[in-house]
Amino acid sequence: MGQYLIRKHVLSSCSIVDSSAKMAIKCSTKGTSHLIGSTKRHAEVKISHHSRHEHTHRGDDGEKVEFRRITIGVARKIDGKRIRDKKLCCFVCRQKVLWLSRHLQRQHSDNYLIAQVMAKTGSARQQGLKRLKNLGSFLHNVDVLRKASGELIVARRSNSEQNPEKYLPCVHCYGFYYMYDLWRHVCPCVRTSVEAKSGDLVDSSRSLLDGAIDAEDSHVDKNFKYGVLNRMRRDRNLATVKADALILRFGTTQLKRIGLKGRRRIAMRMRLLARLLDQLRQSTGSRGASLSEFLDGTYFDAFIEAVEILCGLHTDEHGNSLFATPSLALMIGNIVPKCCQVKKGMAIRQGDEFKEKQVERFMDLFRSEYGNVASCPALLMLKSKRYNKPDELPSTEDLLKLKAFTEQQLETLCSQLKAEPEYSTWRSLSEIVLTKLLVFNKRRASEPVKLELSQYLNRPKWQNASNREIVSNLNAVEKKLMQRMDMVQVPGKRNRRVPILITPEVGIAMNVLADTRRQCGISQHNRYFFATDSSDGHLNTWLVLHNTAVAAGVEKPRLITSSRLRKYVATLSQVYQAVAFSIFLLITFCYSVINFPIFVFYFSLSSY
Repeated sequence: MGQYLIRKHVLSSCSIVDSSAKMAIKCSTKGTSHLIGSTKRHAEVKISHHSRHEHTHRGDDGEKVEFRRITIGVARKIDGKRIRDKKLCCFVCRQKVLWLSRHLQRQHSDNYLIAQVMAKTGSARQQGLKRLKNLGSFLHNVDVLRKASGELIVARRSNSEQNPEKYLPCVHCYGFYYMYDLWRHVCPCVRTSVEAKSGDLVDSSRSLLDGAIDAEDSHVDKNFKYGVLNRMRRDRNLATVKADALILRFGTTQLKRIGLKGRRRIAMRMRLLARLLDQLRQSTGSRGASLSEFLDGTYFDAFIEAVEILCGLHTDEHGNSLFATPSLALMIGNIVPKCCQVKKGMAIRQGDEFKEKQVERFMDLFRSEYGNVASCPALLMLKSKRYNKPDELPSTEDLLKLKAFTEQQLETLCSQLKAEPEYSTWRSLSEIVLTKLLVFNKRRASEPVKLELSQYLNRPKWQNASNREIVSNLNAVEKKLMQRMDMVQVPGKRNRRVPILITPEVGIAMNVLADTRRQCGISQHNRYFFATDSSDGHLNTWLVLHNTAVAAGVEKPRLITSSRLRKYVATLSQVYQAVAFSIFLLITFCYSVINFPIFVFYFSLSSY
C-alpha cells in the first residue's frame, strides 16, 4: 500500500493520473517489494566497529564519527575525464543497471507507469524518466538505511567521501541531495505539486525519510517524533536515543508533561541520557546493552563511575575531589530517578516482577548514596565558585540611555512600518517592543517572548471587567494608571499566571505589529507574537537585549540582562526602605513568589 501511494504521487506530478491509472499502478506492485512495511526499527548507524566499508568524518560538533557499512559513491576521473560508472536501481525488479532508461524500456515496457512516460516526448519524457529513476533510488536507499549496510544512491556524487546522514530526499521527486543544498535544488515536480510552498525543506525531508524507514512498526508518539526527535542535532547521541526504548519513552512522558514549548529541554535531557548510556557501555564493555539494563542495583557502582567520568572528577593539590562540570551531576540526579519510574511503570504493565525488583534495588542505592558521592560535592563546588565574585547590576544612567533610545526607535519604526510594510522593519520594531516590555516589567526573559498572538488579540477589556467597589477606593494616581495601562497574562514558571503591563505607546506599536504580520511575510502558522520568519520560531531574548543595549550606547551592555534587571529592582526596593506591603506586591508581580526570604536570597544583592 505504501508503494502504491508513492507511485501515485509520482504519477500525479507527471500529470498522467486518471481513473484507469490507479488500477494499473496497483497491479504493477505485485512483483515488487513494499516501500513501507513491517520492518525492523532503523538500526543504529554510528558505532565504533571496524569493517571494510567503514569511514570516518567530523560531525556537526567536531567529534570523530564512524559509520558502519553505509557508503556513498565517489565520482572518479581518469586523465581529466569523468568515469560514468554510476548504477541506478530499477523500481520494478530492484536490479542495479548503468543505463536505466534502456532497461526500463526493454525489460518493463508493460508496466503502466513506464508505458505512460515512454509515450511522451521531449522534456516531459525526460522529467518522467527522472522521477522513475529517483523512485528506484529512493526504494534502494530506504532498504540500505533499514539494514545499516550498503551504498546510498545520491543525485550528485562528490569527489570525496561524504557523511551519509547529510543526505536527504526531495519531498517531490525523491532524489537524495545534500541536506544544505535542498533549497537550491530545482525540482521538476514543483510546478504541479501542491506542497511546493510548504515550510522547512529539511524537516519535511526528514519526516518523509523517517516515515518510510519506520513505517508501520513505529511505536514512537507522532507528536514526540515530529516535534522533538526530528529537530535534534544529527550526531551519535541522536542515534543512541533512537535505538533505546527507555530514553524514547522518557522523552514521550516529558513531552506530555511539559508540552512542545519545552522541546529543547526534553532534547537536552535525552542527549544527556544518551551520553550516560554510551559511557556505561564503554565502562562495562557491554556494547549492546540498553539503559534499562543498567538501571539495576548490580550496576550502581558502574553508574557512579560513569557519572564521575562525565562530570570530569579530578583532585586538586589539597586532595579534594572536584567536578569540572558540577551542574551535570545535579542534572543526572534529577532525570535518572524519573527514568527509573518509567522503567518501573513499563515492568508493571508487562507483569515483569524481575525488572521491577531490579529498578527498586537501584533506587534504594541511589537514594542512600548518590547525594553523598555526587550531589553534595557538586552543590558545594557551585557555591564555592561564587566566593569573591562581585555582584554587578546595571546602572541607572545606562537604563535611562536605553529608555531614551527605545522610545525614539519606537516612534520612527512605527511610522516606517505603516508607510512601507517590510520584514526587516517589522523585525526591528518587534525587537524594540520586546525590549520595552522586558525593561518595564522586569520579567523573566522566557515569559514575554513566548506571548502568543491569540493571547494578545483575545485579552479582555480590563477596565470593563473591573470591580466597581475596588475602583472607587483607588486614589487619583492609581485610577489614572489603570486607565493608561493595558495588560496581558501569559504562563510563567510552573505555569503560574504572569501579568505583563503594556504602556500606551507600546500598545500602539503592538497593534501595528499584529496588523502587518501577513504583509511582512510572517507565517500564519507561527503562533508567537514576536515571531521570526520561520513557521514556529520566536526572537532570542538575550540577543535582542544585548544588541539593543549596544545600539543605545550604554556603558556596560553585558549587564543589561533580564536576571540583573530583576536583581536591580529587588535591591532598590530595599535600599529605599519600601514598606512591607509594597515589597509583598512587588514580589507577587515581578517574581511570582510569595516567600520573602526566597526573594531576599535570590533576587537581591547579598547582605554581609
